[in-house]
Amino acid sequence: MTADTKLPAYLPYPRFLFKMEISQTAKLLYALLLDRSTLSQKNKWQDDEGRIYIIYPIAEIAEILDKGSTTIKGALNELDMAGLLERERGGFSAPNRLYVKVPRVPQVQFSDQLMAGSPPLTEPENRPTDGQKTDLMMVGKPSPNQTTINNLTENQTMGASGEPPAAFGRYQNIFLSQTEYDELQAEYPDRLERFIEELSQYIAATGKDYRNYAAAVRMWADRDRKGAAKQGVPDYSFKEGESL
Repeated sequence: MTADTKLPAYLPYPRFLFKMEISQTAKLLYALLLDRSTLSQKNKWQDDEGRIYIIYPIAEIAEILDKGSTTIKGALNELDMAGLLERERGGFSAPNRLYVKVPRVPQVQFSDQLMAGSPPLTEPENRPTDGQKTDLMMVGKPSPNQTTINNLTENQTMGASGEPPAAFGRYQNIFLSQTEYDELQAEYPDRLERFIEELSQYIAATGKDYRNYAAAVRMWADRDRKGAAKQGVPDYSFKEGESL
């Protein structure tokens, strides 16, 4: 580089992300959403409360970051749980709105001998918060109903394909990799989402944990199939003296 070298297009990457216990995909996604938010600022995309929002389809994000849609959904959930993102569902046929949160934390001088002669930089002392304690960095041991990706064992976080999982279900307690989800989708194209929601509710209510969530979904589907088979058998029993 020289004094006249023009930099290529780049994303803003806040320093507080270095200390956050979220995935690298989630950190990169936050930088991408923050960059898009600056464009919304220029275009004055704001709601009635004056909050800047963005509209960013998951398919478009997945293409830019070269990730699967399931991975992006998992990263969005991470940012939501960490207090860095708020999602608002749109009305009928209306797109969802994304509100990127910028943490308000005390700023301290960032000292580094390598930065001598450079403009002073600041680094946050504490992690961001939105006033809630239910995030990926909460102190203490979470209850069984508050399982997060950080609490999974090694064999749960990396499946046979070696891919990191994403959280699914209403209670975000079912963890599947992109490959596992695609395989289940092929096996149960019309019922997978119902299986995931029912199993998610069951896990949240009982505190049950599984070593392999893809296997748990298949087990749940097998029970559903057996239950449907029993319901489909006509009852031909009758009392003595009765006629069919």
